[in-house]
Amino acid sequence: MKLNLLFVDDEKQILIPLKAMFKKQYAVFTAISGPNALEIINNNSIQIIVSDQRMPEMQGIELLKQVKEISPKTVRILLTGYADLNAVVESVNTGEIFRFIEKPWNNERLKNTIEAAANIYTKQDGIEIFDEIVTPQKSGILLVDDSLDTCAIIHSLFGDKHSVFCASNMAEALVILEQQNIAVLITETNVQGEEMTTLIHVLKETYPLTVVVILTTQADAHLVVRLINEGQIFRYLPKPVENYVLEFSINAALKRHAQFCDEPSLLASQQFIETPSEEIPEVQDKISTFKNKLTSLKQRMKKFWD
Repeated sequence: MKLNLLFVDDEKQILIPLKAMFKKQYAVFTAISGPNALEIINNNSIQIIVSDQRMPEMQGIELLKQVKEISPKTVRILLTGYADLNAVVESVNTGEIFRFIEKPWNNERLKNTIEAAANIYTKQDGIEIFDEIVTPQKSGILLVDDSLDTCAIIHSLFGDKHSVFCASNMAEALVILEQQNIAVLITETNVQGEEMTTLIHVLKETYPLTVVVILTTQADAHLVVRLINEGQIFRYLPKPVENYVLEFSINAALKRHAQFCDEPSLLASQQFIETPSEEIPEVQDKISTFKNKLTSLKQRMKKFWD
């Protein structure tokens, strides 16, 4: 039986080739606006939605946020043709997007992304998601940041209930990840001149149970897109951030980790991550190095699956 796939774009000339491209594999629905899409979702079981971001009546992020509430198992993909940092960050923090696809898209990449979305839905089909019944147990929280103030804040917010670890560089972070059970990783995107994106990718590929929250001074929409596509980050928090927002976000991440532990099928969304596009030898060397240094996580994950 074909899965139902919904494309949303206010330009009809875009919807026509998209429908033609996917009609053999999926039952394709199309909508020219957010309200039109919500009407379709209310009357049909939609497994995958691909929405444009910039639409006149309702922007894509608002639509996908509502879709999450109406149909939480629907896999959500956002098409965006411009670098709007606020929109991209909001889509991560409220819509929990599976992938971003930048316009003009590559047909092969779009097909691969939708195929991955279909695999995720199939693996999660039949799983009921009740957020309110999951209570996080005492867990490990790791902050990777050279700011002592941030470390002190997280200790004050969570130190009495959870094990809080702080690392001021990547080497320290790797040691802690190997030795401790870390439920939530909170990290800057750049720590002492070292980019954390590759480590995040390897961590999620090796041990998808860990939920990643970005806490950063770096404002770059393309970086956020890369982090969600290659690292399935859970939240992106630009500094400075109010303590109550930080506390709420980390609590949500702890809750998500508990959900993953209680229902391993939910990890499907974390496993279909993109490989870093750079073919630079240094990047590939880093990936190999990190995988070698995180060998204990592979064993932990194997025991978890067993």
